[in-house]
Amino acid sequence: DETIAVEPAMSSCRDKLKGAIHTPDDSSGDARSFTLALRDHAVEEGVEFRQNVSIEQLDATDDRIRGLYVRNVSGEQEHLQADAYVIALGSYSPQLLKPVGIHAPIYPVKGYSATVDTTGYTGCPVTSLTDESRKLVFSRLGDNFRIAGTAELTGYDTSISKTRCDALIDRASELWPDAGDYSTAEFWAGLRPATPGNVPLIGKTRYSNLYLNTGHGTLGWTLSCGSASVLAETISGREPVLNFANF
Repeated sequence: DETIAVEPAMSSCRDKLKGAIHTPDDSSGDARSFTLALRDHAVEEGVEFRQNVSIEQLDATDDRIRGLYVRNVSGEQEHLQADAYVIALGSYSPQLLKPVGIHAPIYPVKGYSATVDTTGYTGCPVTSLTDESRKLVFSRLGDNFRIAGTAELTGYDTSISKTRCDALIDRASELWPDAGDYSTAEFWAGLRPATPGNVPLIGKTRYSNLYLNTGHGTLGWTLSCGSASVLAETISGREPVLNFANF
């Protein structure tokens, strides 16, 4: 009864409920909107973004990074130089770090998400929910219902498995049959940068001007602002306000 009072949409699966943990301080949001707004703010502050540029390799010497070889949109190679370099390439970080002798224990773990249109439907939950038994999460994004989860070990393959996608829809429609139009669901797969202990790699490397901010697994956006704050303090030579001794 208390669960349904918090989220009335749970009444459609009352007979499946054993109990619930309510964390009122938790919330969900639109990571894409956040990122685009952050990009716009960064541009206002003078940041230059280079789109459609492929990173080829780090130019490393004994104890410093001397530059970065990239190939621009015209196919020409450039040698970019900076005071400091931050590797924040998620699952692809090890590919750039290995040639310069840095072992980053990160493995790509594929996760799936489905987006369902809720227009005209009344049974979609509003609260951010986690199905502990199936390891799935559910979020309401405006007129869309987002279902995400699963962990698939397939290297850097981002192709979409119909079986995995069907499992997302089957579970959601079982719990909330009137949440949305499941027949028109859109699917997406991405690679989570997982570390063995699920702890990200943040901070210095053996190169004096090379830093890491990667390996956040399923908590990339959750930990993004805190990670960036700590790293900015570290690069600036200041003691981080947050205690990141274990990272």
